[in-house]
Amino acid sequence: MKNIFAILILLIIGHSAFGQKTPISYVNYERNKESNVNTFRDWDDRICEITLKSETEFVFWSRPSATSCLTWREYNGTWERKNDTIIFSDKYEVMESDAQFKFSNKRQNKYYRLEFKTDKGSELTKKNIEIQFVYDFDSDLDNIELNMELENDFSLKIPFKDIPNRKRVASIRYEYFLLNGEKRYGYITESGTVNVKEKDLPNFIAVIFIEQPKKEIIYRITKAILIDDKIKIISKNKIKSDLPDYTGEIEFKEVYGKQNTE
Repeated sequence: MKNIFAILILLIIGHSAFGQKTPISYVNYERNKESNVNTFRDWDDRICEITLKSETEFVFWSRPSATSCLTWREYNGTWERKNDTIIFSDKYEVMESDAQFKFSNKRQNKYYRLEFKTDKGSELTKKNIEIQFVYDFDSDLDNIELNMELENDFSLKIPFKDIPNRKRVASIRYEYFLLNGEKRYGYITESGTVNVKEKDLPNFIAVIFIEQPKKEIIYRITKAILIDDKIKIISKNKIKSDLPDYTGEIEFKEVYGKQNTE
Protein backbone atom coordinates (compact mmCIF):
# COMPACT_ATOMS: atom_id res chain seq x y z
CA MET A 1 0.00 0.00 0.00
CA LYS A 2 2.83 2.42 0.82
CA ASN A 3 4.38 1.89 -2.63
CA ILE A 4 1.02 2.48 -4.36
CA PHE A 5 0.45 5.64 -2.31
CA ALA A 6 3.92 6.96 -3.22
CA ILE A 7 3.28 6.34 -6.92
CA LEU A 8 -0.02 8.22 -6.74
CA ILE A 9 1.72 11.21 -5.10
CA LEU A 10 4.36 11.30 -7.85
CA LEU A 11 1.69 11.20 -10.52
CA ILE A 12 -0.17 14.10 -8.93
CA ILE A 13 3.00 16.19 -8.57
CA GLY A 14 4.06 15.50 -12.16
CA HIS A 15 0.81 16.78 -13.64
CA SER A 16 -0.34 20.37 -14.06
CA ALA A 17 -3.68 21.93 -13.28
CA PHE A 18 -4.63 20.98 -16.85
CA GLY A 19 -4.30 17.31 -16.02
CA GLN A 20 -1.12 17.02 -18.07
CA LYS A 21 2.56 16.88 -17.29
CA THR A 22 4.50 20.12 -17.14
CA PRO A 23 6.17 21.76 -18.89
CA ILE A 24 3.45 22.57 -21.42
CA SER A 25 4.16 24.91 -24.33
CA TYR A 26 1.75 26.93 -26.43
CA VAL A 27 3.30 28.31 -29.59
CA ASN A 28 2.73 30.56 -32.57
CA TYR A 29 5.73 31.01 -34.84
CA GLU A 30 3.91 32.83 -37.62
CA ARG A 31 5.95 35.85 -38.72
CA ASN A 32 4.54 39.35 -38.75
CA LYS A 33 4.20 39.83 -42.50
CA GLU A 34 2.21 43.08 -42.37
CA SER A 35 4.36 45.07 -39.96
CA ASN A 36 5.03 48.61 -41.18
CA VAL A 37 6.98 49.53 -38.06
CA ASN A 38 10.04 47.33 -38.35
CA THR A 39 12.13 47.46 -41.48
CA PHE A 40 14.15 44.35 -40.65
CA ARG A 41 13.28 41.42 -42.84
CA ASP A 42 11.60 38.53 -41.02
CA TRP A 43 11.75 40.49 -37.74
CA ASP A 44 8.94 39.87 -35.25
CA ASP A 45 9.45 40.59 -31.55
CA ARG A 46 6.02 39.43 -30.39
CA ILE A 47 5.86 36.52 -27.96
CA CYS A 48 6.07 33.30 -29.96
CA GLU A 49 6.00 30.72 -27.17
CA ILE A 50 4.30 30.48 -23.77
CA THR A 51 5.61 27.69 -21.57
CA LEU A 52 4.11 26.60 -18.26
CA LYS A 53 7.30 25.30 -16.68
CA SER A 54 5.67 23.98 -13.52
CA GLU A 55 2.48 24.26 -11.48
CA THR A 56 3.32 27.90 -10.71
CA GLU A 57 6.06 29.15 -13.08
CA PHE A 58 5.95 30.28 -16.69
CA VAL A 59 8.24 31.75 -19.34
CA PHE A 60 7.33 33.92 -22.33
CA TRP A 61 9.72 33.62 -25.28
CA SER A 62 10.33 36.30 -27.89
CA ARG A 63 12.54 35.33 -30.83
CA PRO A 64 12.56 38.36 -33.17
CA SER A 65 15.16 36.93 -35.53
CA ALA A 66 15.17 33.31 -36.57
CA THR A 67 18.86 33.56 -37.51
CA SER A 68 20.35 35.07 -34.32
CA CYS A 69 19.71 33.86 -30.78
CA LEU A 70 21.33 37.08 -29.51
CA THR A 71 17.99 38.81 -30.17
CA TRP A 72 15.96 36.31 -28.14
CA ARG A 73 14.30 37.46 -24.91
CA GLU A 74 12.58 35.58 -22.10
CA TYR A 75 10.19 36.81 -19.42
CA ASN A 76 9.74 34.66 -16.31
CA GLY A 77 7.07 34.78 -13.65
CA THR A 78 4.29 32.89 -11.91
CA TRP A 79 0.84 31.85 -13.10
CA GLU A 80 -2.45 30.61 -11.72
CA ARG A 81 -5.68 29.37 -13.24
CA LYS A 82 -9.20 30.53 -12.38
CA ASN A 83 -11.77 28.55 -14.35
CA ASP A 84 -10.79 29.13 -18.01
CA THR A 85 -8.67 32.21 -17.21
CA ILE A 86 -4.90 32.08 -16.78
CA ILE A 87 -3.28 34.93 -14.85
CA PHE A 88 0.42 35.53 -15.56
CA SER A 89 2.34 37.70 -13.07
CA ASP A 90 5.86 39.02 -13.54
CA LYS A 91 7.95 42.00 -12.43
CA TYR A 92 10.98 44.03 -13.40
CA GLU A 93 13.03 46.86 -11.95
CA VAL A 94 13.35 50.43 -13.18
CA MET A 95 15.99 52.83 -11.94
CA GLU A 96 16.53 56.52 -12.41
CA SER A 97 19.55 57.56 -14.44
CA ASP A 98 22.76 57.16 -12.44
CA ALA A 99 24.21 60.35 -13.94
CA GLN A 100 23.13 63.89 -14.75
CA PHE A 101 24.71 66.25 -17.24
CA LYS A 102 25.13 69.99 -17.34
CA PHE A 103 26.07 71.53 -20.69
CA SER A 104 27.53 74.92 -21.52
CA ASN A 105 29.37 76.51 -24.41
CA LYS A 106 32.50 78.52 -23.63
CA ARG A 107 34.15 80.96 -25.98
CA GLN A 108 37.08 78.69 -26.63
CA ASN A 109 36.57 76.26 -29.48
CA LYS A 110 39.63 74.05 -29.27
CA TYR A 111 38.71 71.27 -26.85
CA TYR A 112 36.03 69.50 -24.83
CA ARG A 113 36.30 69.89 -21.08
CA LEU A 114 34.60 67.18 -19.02
CA GLU A 115 34.21 67.55 -15.26
CA PHE A 116 33.28 64.59 -13.04
CA LYS A 117 31.78 64.70 -9.53
CA THR A 118 29.02 63.10 -7.43
CA ASP A 119 25.68 64.54 -6.37
CA LYS A 120 26.63 64.24 -2.67
CA GLY A 121 30.16 65.53 -3.03
CA SER A 122 31.84 62.23 -2.18
CA GLU A 123 35.49 61.89 -3.05
CA LEU A 124 36.54 60.51 -6.41
CA THR A 125 39.90 58.76 -6.27
CA LYS A 126 40.50 56.84 -9.47
CA LYS A 127 42.16 58.79 -12.26
CA ASN A 128 41.73 56.25 -15.04
CA ILE A 129 38.73 56.63 -17.33
CA GLU A 130 37.76 55.05 -20.62
CA ILE A 131 36.37 57.35 -23.29
CA GLN A 132 34.78 56.31 -26.55
CA PHE A 133 33.77 58.55 -29.43
CA VAL A 134 30.56 57.25 -30.98
CA TYR A 135 30.05 58.31 -34.59
CA ASP A 136 26.84 58.93 -36.44
CA PHE A 137 25.52 55.69 -37.89
CA ASP A 138 25.38 57.06 -41.43
CA SER A 139 29.06 58.05 -41.34
CA ASP A 140 30.07 54.36 -41.48
CA LEU A 141 32.98 55.11 -39.13
CA ASP A 142 34.26 52.82 -36.40
CA ASN A 143 34.02 54.13 -32.85
CA ILE A 144 37.30 55.08 -31.20
CA GLU A 145 38.20 54.02 -27.64
CA LEU A 146 40.81 55.80 -25.52
CA ASN A 147 42.13 55.08 -22.03
CA MET A 148 42.73 58.48 -20.46
CA GLU A 149 43.73 59.99 -17.13
CA LEU A 150 41.80 62.64 -15.24
CA GLU A 151 43.42 65.77 -13.85
CA ASN A 152 43.75 66.31 -10.10
CA ASP A 153 40.39 68.10 -10.09
CA PHE A 154 38.87 65.11 -11.95
CA SER A 155 38.41 66.98 -15.16
CA LEU A 156 39.42 65.93 -18.62
CA LYS A 157 40.47 68.07 -21.54
CA ILE A 158 40.17 66.54 -25.01
CA PRO A 159 41.54 68.73 -27.82
CA PHE A 160 39.40 68.77 -30.94
CA LYS A 161 42.46 68.03 -33.05
CA ASP A 162 42.84 64.67 -31.26
CA ILE A 163 39.37 63.50 -32.34
CA PRO A 164 39.29 62.17 -35.91
CA ASN A 165 36.18 63.23 -37.84
CA ARG A 166 34.93 65.19 -34.83
CA LYS A 167 32.06 66.70 -36.80
CA ARG A 168 30.58 63.22 -37.15
CA VAL A 169 30.69 62.41 -33.41
CA ALA A 170 27.17 61.73 -32.12
CA SER A 171 28.03 61.05 -28.47
CA ILE A 172 30.85 60.46 -26.01
CA ARG A 173 30.72 57.27 -23.97
CA TYR A 174 32.49 57.14 -20.59
CA GLU A 175 33.33 54.25 -18.28
CA TYR A 176 34.54 54.97 -14.76
CA PHE A 177 34.85 53.13 -11.43
CA LEU A 178 33.77 54.78 -8.19
CA LEU A 179 35.62 54.37 -4.91
CA ASN A 180 33.45 51.38 -3.92
CA GLY A 181 34.32 49.61 -7.17
CA GLU A 182 30.94 50.31 -8.77
CA LYS A 183 31.22 50.82 -12.53
CA ARG A 184 29.46 53.80 -14.04
CA TYR A 185 29.09 54.13 -17.77
CA GLY A 186 26.88 56.15 -20.05
CA TYR A 187 26.62 58.31 -23.14
CA ILE A 188 26.97 62.07 -23.24
CA THR A 189 24.59 63.26 -25.92
CA GLU A 190 21.79 65.68 -26.62
CA SER A 191 20.25 63.43 -29.24
CA GLY A 192 17.46 60.92 -28.76
CA THR A 193 19.71 58.13 -30.06
CA VAL A 194 23.36 57.79 -29.05
CA ASN A 195 24.59 57.00 -32.57
CA VAL A 196 22.53 59.60 -34.43
CA LYS A 197 23.94 63.11 -34.49
CA GLU A 198 21.39 65.90 -34.30
CA LYS A 199 23.67 68.76 -33.23
CA ASP A 200 27.17 69.45 -31.93
CA LEU A 201 27.91 68.66 -28.30
CA PRO A 202 28.62 71.71 -26.09
CA ASN A 203 32.31 72.01 -25.30
CA PHE A 204 31.93 72.16 -21.49
CA ILE A 205 30.19 69.19 -19.88
CA ALA A 206 29.70 68.39 -16.19
CA VAL A 207 29.01 64.71 -15.44
CA ILE A 208 27.38 64.27 -12.02
CA PHE A 209 27.21 60.70 -10.73
CA ILE A 210 24.10 59.95 -8.67
CA GLU A 211 25.42 57.97 -5.72
CA GLN A 212 22.16 56.21 -4.82
CA PRO A 213 19.80 56.19 -7.81
CA LYS A 214 16.16 55.57 -6.94
CA LYS A 215 14.77 52.14 -7.86
CA GLU A 216 11.26 50.79 -8.23
CA ILE A 217 9.70 47.39 -8.91
CA ILE A 218 7.08 47.29 -11.67
CA TYR A 219 4.47 44.54 -11.37
CA ARG A 220 2.80 43.33 -14.54
CA ILE A 221 -0.35 41.19 -14.96
CA THR A 222 -1.27 39.43 -18.21
CA LYS A 223 -4.56 37.55 -18.52
CA ALA A 224 -5.46 34.87 -21.04
CA ILE A 225 -8.23 32.39 -21.65
CA LEU A 226 -7.75 28.70 -22.38
CA ILE A 227 -10.15 27.19 -24.90
CA ASP A 228 -9.69 23.85 -26.67
CA ASP A 229 -5.95 23.64 -25.95
CA LYS A 230 -5.44 27.19 -27.22
CA ILE A 231 -4.38 30.29 -25.31
CA LYS A 232 -5.63 33.76 -26.22
CA ILE A 233 -4.34 36.88 -24.44
CA ILE A 234 -7.24 39.11 -23.35
CA SER A 235 -5.58 41.86 -21.28
CA LYS A 236 -2.30 43.17 -19.93
CA ASN A 237 -1.71 45.76 -17.23
CA LYS A 238 1.15 47.06 -15.13
CA ILE A 239 1.46 49.56 -12.31
CA LYS A 240 2.56 53.07 -13.15
CA SER A 241 6.02 54.10 -12.08
CA ASP A 242 7.10 57.37 -10.48
CA LEU A 243 10.37 56.89 -12.35
CA PRO A 244 10.88 56.93 -16.13
CA ASP A 245 10.04 53.50 -17.50
CA TYR A 246 11.60 52.84 -20.88
CA THR A 247 10.79 49.13 -20.85
CA GLY A 248 8.83 48.27 -23.93
CA GLU A 249 5.45 46.56 -23.78
CA ILE A 250 5.27 42.81 -24.29
CA GLU A 251 3.42 42.19 -27.55
CA PHE A 252 1.46 39.01 -28.20
CA LYS A 253 0.07 37.19 -31.19
CA GLU A 254 -3.61 36.42 -31.61
CA VAL A 255 -3.65 32.81 -30.44
CA TYR A 256 -1.24 30.08 -29.27
CA GLY A 257 -1.76 26.38 -29.89
CA LYS A 258 -0.60 23.60 -27.62
CA GLN A 259 2.65 22.09 -28.79
CA ASN A 260 2.49 18.37 -29.37
CA THR A 261 5.50 16.72 -27.72
CA GLU A 262 4.52 13.16 -28.43
